[in-house]
Amino acid sequence: MGMTEAATPGRGRLGRLDALRGVAAVVVLVHHVSMTVPQIAAAYESSAGVTVYSVGWWATLSPLKVLLAGPEFVLVFFVLSGLVLVRSPLVARRNGARYDWVAYYVRRVIRLAVPVLVSVGLAVIWIVLVPRMVGAEGGPWLARQDTPDLGLDNLLREASIIGETRRPDINPPLWSLVWEMWFSLLLPVFVALAAFTRSLVGAPVRRVLLWAAFWCALASLGYVTTTQPLMYLPPFALGALLAANFDELQRCSDRLVERAGGRLLGWALATLGSLLLVAYWMLRPLTSGAWSDVTLSLRVAGAFVIVATVAFWPAAQRVRDQWPRQLLTWLGSISFSLYLVHFPIVVAFALLAGPGRWWLGALASVPLSLLMAQAMTRWVERPAQVYGTRAGASVSQRMSRLEQRK
Repeated sequence: MGMTEAATPGRGRLGRLDALRGVAAVVVLVHHVSMTVPQIAAAYESSAGVTVYSVGWWATLSPLKVLLAGPEFVLVFFVLSGLVLVRSPLVARRNGARYDWVAYYVRRVIRLAVPVLVSVGLAVIWIVLVPRMVGAEGGPWLARQDTPDLGLDNLLREASIIGETRRPDINPPLWSLVWEMWFSLLLPVFVALAAFTRSLVGAPVRRVLLWAAFWCALASLGYVTTTQPLMYLPPFALGALLAANFDELQRCSDRLVERAGGRLLGWALATLGSLLLVAYWMLRPLTSGAWSDVTLSLRVAGAFVIVATVAFWPAAQRVRDQWPRQLLTWLGSISFSLYLVHFPIVVAFALLAGPGRWWLGALASVPLSLLMAQAMTRWVERPAQVYGTRAGASVSQRMSRLEQRK
């Protein structure tokens, strides 16, 4: 599911996970819009001197931070990707079918690469139309977007989305696509690890909790040592863990809801996941050094708990039904494109609005980002998905014929 792939109805589609995908994309958008507010950007950089109940305090040090937790919700995307992509091969094997890995790789690379290439081109157009000559009065976040490198080498580096782990400066959200691609290439390894978790003896919930603790601890080590693969690959493994134990966890959840206090536990888990996701910010004034890195790593556990709660807690479906279902479904359908196109639009209109008028930039950039995402979904993302599927099937058939001739 993640940022890039939704399950089809015949393969166990979970509408509430599609809705979560849409919500996550909107949170990333709102996060970047909030960073055009100088007071919030300054508080994001440092909590020193942030006045209690000020705009910066509410946006960074209060529980409301969860509404602006853009980087944290990217990890929710990662867990969702791990759940859906790993589940497909596992279901195929369980049904005695052979999973077509050749078709998968062709399909997946095209599915990721084409929208990314187009997003880089669109970002260049926005940068040329609205040059990023940013002054200090725009706040520290906008200042970091100043004069991106439009050289051919840098364009190719960002468009390739693999091999480089430094922050992109033409379309910065592409940093996460590096890890999406690595996970996609390493999918057989994650499938094997997920299958291994099912081979261990023990109750499903206990087994999942033990493995979840292991992957979260590994992520904490990555944050403390600044080892990026350990920081960003464990969330995919956590999603794979949910995929491998999906049916057992669903049955356990259904039984639990029937007991007294079962529904209350669901709300408690939803709250816990949200708090873990932003625990670093709540504790930021009290921690430093390695402890600060450990609290930052708690967002991995938070992303896992949020996805697990939405996936298995029946009330999540009722919550979705109480919201405008068509809106959530639409946001889920455009979430990947929204993630790819919004950043240069937000920056461009923040610069056009000028310092002190961030709200004017937001009024223009938010609806335009949604419209551009819809167009990107219709004219780029979906055609790439169709073409990738056809190309994958074609390459797989050719490989099969070559093997038969040997």
